[in-house]
Amino acid sequence: MFKKKSVKRSLRQIIAIVEKEVFLALRVKATFFFRFLNPMIQLILFIFIFGIIFNIKSGYSIGYWNGSNFVLFLLLAYIVQFSKAINVKYRNSFVNEKYWKTLSAIMVAPVNRFTLLIGILVSQLILISVPLIFLFILALILYPISILFILLVFLIFISIFLTFAGIGLIIGVFGISYEELEPYANLILRFLFLFSCANYPKELFPPIIQSFIVINPFYYMFDLLRLTWYMGINYEEAISHITVIHIVMVLLLTILIPIIALVLFERIYKKYGITGY
Repeated sequence: MFKKKSVKRSLRQIIAIVEKEVFLALRVKATFFFRFLNPMIQLILFIFIFGIIFNIKSGYSIGYWNGSNFVLFLLLAYIVQFSKAINVKYRNSFVNEKYWKTLSAIMVAPVNRFTLLIGILVSQLILISVPLIFLFILALILYPISILFILLVFLIFISIFLTFAGIGLIIGVFGISYEELEPYANLILRFLFLFSCANYPKELFPPIIQSFIVINPFYYMFDLLRLTWYMGINYEEAISHITVIHIVMVLLLTILIPIIALVLFERIYKKYGITGY
């Protein structure tokens, strides 16, 4: 009975957080709309540029990117790009609450940190759902795959969302409790994404840079996302590029990052509280 009440209480808290975050984000609808316009323009530009590259020479390929699949990889890349907004959502929400003088009330309320993690994640997914769904359906129309591979792709997306949520929670607690570390955390995150090959094939970089890319855990997560979809199109070629490291890295990121984020949040907040008023 206690567990059932606890689950119901957590669900109510998550719903309350989601409603608040979505309502606040939609106050200025024009700003909300234009946030998504620039990335879509960039996507069209990238498709145009890569289309020229692959049409210059017949049969040309970069790694396992080629003229027949590069649009799929770019569509998935921009789903990831839109999902990266999760990383800054936590920090922005916490800082807004901090300067509205309402953050203290949230922290002393009976809201566990896991509820906070999931509530803000769900709210951000709702806010970016339109471009995510549009790009996903477009990819499915252009590159149809069976329900099995769709489910596998969904699982990897869940892994990405949970990983981004964990990272966002870490940056968020730095923003309200330990501001000195926030720029360093953001810098590390920028380098990780820069060399994750989310938008570019690894083979475009010189060998010395590729040696850094292959130790970046995000590279394996984004690469596995693309290869899982590609398995539904060309199974033999796609599976030849998937390694044990891909699977292990995705599992580690999905499990460890949210746990580390919750532990860090609790310890840093308890030690420093809310600073910078």
